[in-house]
Amino acid sequence: MKFELKGAVNYLPAITYGKMKNSYADIDFNYEINKNNDIDLRLQDGVDILESGALFEEIVAKADFVKTGMEALNLDSKAGGDSLEDENRRDREVKDAPSTDIVRNAIKAAGIPLKVITTKKGVKVDKPVKITYRAGEENSLNSHIIYVSEGSELTLIEVFESENKENLLGLQTRVYVCENASIKLVRVNLLSESTDHFDDLGFHLENDAKAELVQLELGGKRSYVGVRTELVGRKSEYRSATGYLCKGDSLLDMNFVTNEWGKKVSSNMDASGVLLDNSTKVYRGTIDFKEGAKGASGFEKEDTLLFSPSIINKSVPLILCHEEDVEGDHGATIGRIDEKLLFYIKSRGIDEKAAKQLMTEAYINAVTEQIGDDETEGKVIKYVSEVFNDEQ
Repeated sequence: MKFELKGAVNYLPAITYGKMKNSYADIDFNYEINKNNDIDLRLQDGVDILESGALFEEIVAKADFVKTGMEALNLDSKAGGDSLEDENRRDREVKDAPSTDIVRNAIKAAGIPLKVITTKKGVKVDKPVKITYRAGEENSLNSHIIYVSEGSELTLIEVFESENKENLLGLQTRVYVCENASIKLVRVNLLSESTDHFDDLGFHLENDAKAELVQLELGGKRSYVGVRTELVGRKSEYRSATGYLCKGDSLLDMNFVTNEWGKKVSSNMDASGVLLDNSTKVYRGTIDFKEGAKGASGFEKEDTLLFSPSIINKSVPLILCHEEDVEGDHGATIGRIDEKLLFYIKSRGIDEKAAKQLMTEAYINAVTEQIGDDETEGKVIKYVSEVFNDEQ
């Protein structure tokens, strides 16, 4: 079966940077896809994976509208006010937001089945659910809905791996977090330099719901990452920590959009990474305070370290605001290695290659330590170390 994904993705939800050609990314993937993907799935008690049945249909009907980061346009709509009518209008506007849907349509056209991962109501899952996706002789493509039922808690760790050959690993996920529920989602890209990759993610949070995203983008040839979060419910909370390492001639294009709709909602988006060789990285980070999001807060920050004069780096932090009673801040720090610091390190008997490795590990480990799983953290540490061991 053919998988063809071509067009514009990762839209910046404003025309502010249009003249700089940062408003979106062009993607062009064309691969043969096998429906039987190589997946290692380790479930825990209280978590089910569904492919059909009454509960599957019920969850899909409820969560299918969730917008994802790669494909959805941001709707400059009103969040509502104090009345129930206004709250219902807010929910309708989130569900009816326009979307190009090119990723979802491409996945459907390739015949990839939708799967639902769901928790049981009120269950606090003690150990993390783990999924490893592999692209080898066959390309890997998946589509999931993660449904975190009311009052439940879930940690889900997903690792992307591939052989050193031209292949594709792609995933689209919609996450619906019900009232008083929480999810910690960990995603780790350990792909080879020959693998094309996309990771398209969307969150929808109800009242008092919490979502935490820990994401490490360390491999791949052309990688597109989109995360869209809708903080719809009152006092819902979203937090993300993203680490990245770009090397060789790789491209990493990221788009993070957080829409704050509900009262007293909060978000915090941190990103940090290192660029080597001739790599290219684009980071779009947007927090949009919708009208009616009284008492909301949102903060975003990115730190980038450049190790080569040949890299291309684009950082686009953005805050949009339609509500006076909010607190928000954003910024980006971009810099090259301090020559005095490098001289000091070398004077202690550490060569330049080892110094670069130490500083890269410092950036990456700040995110790695938030994974909370020794097995996965060990894989990240090993991967980063091998990047420098393989360096000529």
